Amino acid sequence: MRKAAGFLALFLLAALLWGCSPEAVIPAWECRVVLEESPGFICADHTQIVRRGADATFYLETADGYRILGTDYENATVSPAPTGGTIVTLHQIRYPTVVTLTVEKSDVFLRYHPNDGTNREALEIPLTPSHLRWNTATGIFTRPGHTLTGWNTAPDGSGTAVGLGSRLDPAEGPDLYAQWCPWSDESLFRWEKTPTGIRITGYAGTEDTVCVPGELEGTPVTCIAADAFRGLVCRRVVLPDSLKIIEDLAFRDAVMEELVLFDNIRQIRNPGMTLTTLRLNAAELPVYSATYYDTFQDKYDWLLSVKDKKKIVLFSGSSTRFGYDSKLLREAFPEYEIVNMGVFAYTTAMPQMELILQCMNPGDVLLHMPEFDAAKRQFCTTTDLDEPFFNMMESNYDTLAALDMRHYTNVFPALEAYLSTRDAMDKKSYGLWAGDFDEDGNPVGSPSYNQYGDYIVYRPNAATDQPVYGLPVHYTVSAFPEALFIDPINRMYEKFQVAGVYVYYTYSPRNALALSDDSTPQARAELDAYFREKLQVPIISELEDSLWRGVYLYGTDNHLSTEGVQIHTQRLIPLLRAQMEQDGLLEKE
Repeated sequence: MRKAAGFLALFLLAALLWGCSPEAVIPAWECRVVLEESPGFICADHTQIVRRGADATFYLETADGYRILGTDYENATVSPAPTGGTIVTLHQIRYPTVVTLTVEKSDVFLRYHPNDGTNREALEIPLTPSHLRWNTATGIFTRPGHTLTGWNTAPDGSGTAVGLGSRLDPAEGPDLYAQWCPWSDESLFRWEKTPTGIRITGYAGTEDTVCVPGELEGTPVTCIAADAFRGLVCRRVVLPDSLKIIEDLAFRDAVMEELVLFDNIRQIRNPGMTLTTLRLNAAELPVYSATYYDTFQDKYDWLLSVKDKKKIVLFSGSSTRFGYDSKLLREAFPEYEIVNMGVFAYTTAMPQMELILQCMNPGDVLLHMPEFDAAKRQFCTTTDLDEPFFNMMESNYDTLAALDMRHYTNVFPALEAYLSTRDAMDKKSYGLWAGDFDEDGNPVGSPSYNQYGDYIVYRPNAATDQPVYGLPVHYTVSAFPEALFIDPINRMYEKFQVAGVYVYYTYSPRNALALSDDSTPQARAELDAYFREKLQVPIISELEDSLWRGVYLYGTDNHLSTEGVQIHTQRLIPLLRAQMEQDGLLEKE
């Protein structure tokens, strides 16, 4: 027994010297490195075991409202990670050590009031002012028998409303008041207990607002069964953030003006309802922060900021994001603000154009430059929402509430796909800005986006004219049937024109060698004539001028190089001016 006791004493002494607990003995040639926890960042693993003399690397997600200044470890580097977080590297670890990071708390904040009739104090939460409008907090208050549905600048809800995690104009702050919805009486529901929580199977009420309880008999409500709310007619349904599953046809034949739910739900493919307004609240941190998807909301912020001014809005997919020098356009048309709303061509353009239209006034100009390789989406031939569209909505779900969901299809399958993909991705911070990273997610020393929404990272000319992708695009009349392509985009153009907005069409840049074999010069001339006859808006450019030598493209067959952008913009300015003069928007020079 004495030998055993002596061995145990040596074991404990060795564990202490090696900086570890008895449960995990560390060899003498290894060291335990512990990163002290802080509210300023999130780290998946605060403890690492490294070989003596090696480096210890920690990947952090900086909390919104904080930045990391350094560490108390002498030989350390702090740098941005390609994924949008922060990398802290401690070099040449020789001994077990505990490391503290120095974090700076922002003096910019929003003040959140519980607004629940208690004496709870308001919370001041710092944020990183990376965007023109600021994202609000999520998950900071709970109230028995109530669901937090959002914030408002007035306690009684008469001010400006903003969803959880959505964006607010700083001029509206800093005080925000919680908005609570009382749960419907549990006697109105039928339910059953399952191993994962309460499954609601029926509802017998006639309320104007149905607020599904977050728990029944002390157990979280996690599922709504098929036909549970069949035939429901009401103004508003509020679902709790405990809910994970809405079974198919749970709301069969239900009709409502508004649905409020949270982005931690996981199954919602086919609820079966007719819905006007979808209000999605954030219950989880974003994953697409600082990606090109996230730029949609930054561009939308800029659009909202100039809503009451004269403006020229540029729109299509990434060929617009990569295609213009908006500073040159601003200098050429000083009476007009310039907004580059191009993000991603392979998602439906229809809801994006609807959101843009809501911010435009009589006399404004929409310059549309649809890409032919994504023509079905770009010409508004589909009403389907898709996963990439929700990616662009992530950092400001309130934009969804500006759309009438009765005009769209595939809403909930797309939402479920988006939420499922997000589930496997690393969480980030709303405070990240896409302008701090290039298109591939690498940190950059100077902003990659300007205030107008142009992607401005220097892009050298290509070495050859050869196409990048083996994707020949059809420039033929047969590729654009009138009923399928022309009629839908004309209907969208008409909405702008009814609002007094001038819509001009211009051809999108394309590598001249990335066309189909049947896109002959004659076929292209016929297509151009066809568009000019059928589209109900002026075409201000020549189709042949949109076919570029490959050297002026970068990385793809339709993203212009920096030199290509200059040529394209300078070529377009006199064409745009001539059309605006013809329409009486500008005086003739």
